[in-house]
Amino acid sequence: MVIRQNPLALRLVRNGLLIVAAASLASCGVDYSPAGFPPDQRTRTQLPPLELPETTVETPPALPEPVAAPAPPPIAQTPSAGKLLLASARDQLQRGDTSRAAATLERALRITPNDPHLWHELARVRLAAGEWQQAIELANTSRVLAGDDQQLRSKNSDIIAAASKRL
Repeated sequence: MVIRQNPLALRLVRNGLLIVAAASLASCGVDYSPAGFPPDQRTRTQLPPLELPETTVETPPALPEPVAAPAPPPIAQTPSAGKLLLASARDQLQRGDTSRAAATLERALRITPNDPHLWHELARVRLAAGEWQQAIELANTSRVLAGDDQQLRSKNSDIIAAASKRL
């Protein structure tokens, strides 16, 4: 395995060691003069000033200017699978094919079971097919899921009233 040495790090470590060594030597004020000299005539040893080698920091090459990313393509709003199946079921109901419309709506309800519009549409299909009791149950389910949608709740009440008359 090859270990690369960083020259800048080596210089910094070397300079740090030199500073530590110089500081430790300067703090060792050992007096080598004989004991017989008077204290005012003692000579002190001074170290020459520490000369550190000049360090140059190498600047990395300049990076190219960032290029702006291209704009993402616009997101097309695609209808959900439940809405596509609802539109297909309405076409089938207009053609009078109530069994296919019911199967399509049941498939849509497996995808989005809490959609009150799908339950309402299936109630309409069951009403058109003459299945009065199922139409009432499905309209009630839609009415519960409709929440504050008064228009849908009113349509479900109409289905329930029409199916109840025929029972």
